Amino acid sequence: MAKTNGAGTNGGAPNGTQVTFLEAIKQAMFEEMERDPAVVLLGEDVGVYGGAFKTSEGLLERFGWERVIDTPISESAIIARLAG
Repeated sequence: MAKTNGAGTNGGAPNGTQVTFLEAIKQAMFEEMERDPAVVLLGEDVGVYGGAFKTSEGLLERFGWERVIDTPISESAIIARLAG
């Protein structure tokens, strides 16, 4: 028996189809960035590369460099960028 994502009418696929965890993450990022222009995505390889699991693929093209920001592979640099 196939398992569904369990979300149903509470935010899952509207037609009740099964989605993977990675697809759900990608869908949520697109939805939130569409809904709120203040939402940005910062991370290692999230822009051009599309993320390690391709969950951010397409975000750069849709929302631009101002909202999808590739960070260096450096935790201290990420914290400094977030802190201002």
